Amino acid sequence: MRRALIAGLSLLTAATAACSGGDEPPRYDTPARTARPSETPLPYRETRLGELAYTVMAVRTGIKEVIGSHGSIPAEGQYVRVRLLIDNRGRDRHQFVPSRQTLVTADGRAHRPDHDAMSVSRSVTGTQTLAREERRELDLWFEIPAAATVRALRITGDTTSSALGDQVSGAPADTARTVDIPL
Repeated sequence: MRRALIAGLSLLTAATAACSGGDEPPRYDTPARTARPSETPLPYRETRLGELAYTVMAVRTGIKEVIGSHGSIPAEGQYVRVRLLIDNRGRDRHQFVPSRQTLVTADGRAHRPDHDAMSVSRSVTGTQTLAREERRELDLWFEIPAAATVRALRITGDTTSSALGDQVSGAPADTARTVDIPL
């Protein structure tokens, strides 16, 4: 009787796995997060540059002032806050430098992150090292003219490969060191 029960459970487990497309890897069950006030969440669109995957989670435009625990700074035009998700898909560490990223406006101008806004908001600064399979979210703050509209976030990043074959053969990094993520 016990063997028949175990055999029946094994068949049921195998049938369930076959019906659910058992080839799919398991996924983390993370709860959905509420967008911050006045922030526009964007659909999940992943963009790859080397072994790092980038996703702009949300954008907020028209910010008149950045307020932090230790000060505030008014915008001469408007501040734009971009919420960015970075996922290291490689087996080695990769670097991300917030100050090298640019916000492209509709007129084609590229704007670097605003140092003062990044400091007041206590956003990340300096070179960030993402460990193997690490995922990180961060805010980038830009100051642009008041009437400007945003078009894209231009990511400049590390395109080296951690694949052993590439390292042994001395394969060069990808030549495309930037990618635009439409906003």
